[in-house]
Amino acid sequence: MMQTPDSLVKVTAADKTLRGLAVTTTHLVEQVRVRHKTAPTASAALGRTLTAGLLLGSMLKQDETLSLQFLGNGPLGGIFVDANARGEARGFVHNPRTHLPLRQGKLDVGGALGTGTLTVIRTQPWGKEPYRSILPIVSGEIGADIAHYLLNSEQIPSAVSLGVFVRPDESVGAAGGFIVQVMPGASDEIISQLEARIAQTRPVSQLVREGATSREILALVLEGFAPVTIDDMPVRFSCRCNRDRVLDMLAALGKAEVEDLLTTEGAAAVTCEFCGELYTVGRTELDVLFSDQ
Repeated sequence: MMQTPDSLVKVTAADKTLRGLAVTTTHLVEQVRVRHKTAPTASAALGRTLTAGLLLGSMLKQDETLSLQFLGNGPLGGIFVDANARGEARGFVHNPRTHLPLRQGKLDVGGALGTGTLTVIRTQPWGKEPYRSILPIVSGEIGADIAHYLLNSEQIPSAVSLGVFVRPDESVGAAGGFIVQVMPGASDEIISQLEARIAQTRPVSQLVREGATSREILALVLEGFAPVTIDDMPVRFSCRCNRDRVLDMLAALGKAEVEDLLTTEGAAAVTCEFCGELYTVGRTELDVLFSDQ
């Protein structure tokens, strides 16, 4: 079967009383797995969070950014994801080689994360302070935690499904997710029908493995509700790191601390946590950086 690029689709349904978003992220999650060398449970945890970040990011205004930060007492430690409204995301986990025995036949993301907090940060260029919401982790399986956030912080009842299928060789075979939200004006009958429909829907990772696109996932989930597509866009991994940012960071450390690095290591080496890119800065470049000090 020919693989299709990752994409995100938004629809309205049931005369605009339902909103649906779906995204396929197989290629993006596999790219991040390769960069961070994550073990299967860590891949599932990071992949689900990246998928959630893209879905939530698509609800933002164009210049807003969103961060999801899970901090737990399990062996995974934490998950960090940044996303924006342009379909770009990046992320990492504290302990990428985390892998636990299967629980009920599934990767034990909740056990790997443990109990702790989910922090959602929305940054607006026009605002002085980011909007920050901190909630306790309710399951650690990511999807239920995102639904809990949407209900408690945004007051929007939402069904959230996220899935990552990891092959025996640790590569990512399928990843994706969807969010369906109940908007003002939805009748009790529509809500009941929607709940029944979602309960009958196969796991989203299975749908993606079978070749379903984002549009086809929503058509299946919202069958009978006359979904109308309002947006369809590609999604991709993207990191904001670059050499200039690294030099700015080294300048902020100060000349004395950088001199210590040069003495002990021979160069200043900085690895981006989000993408794994290694930046090595030698003495000549650092002499220029601190030439006016």
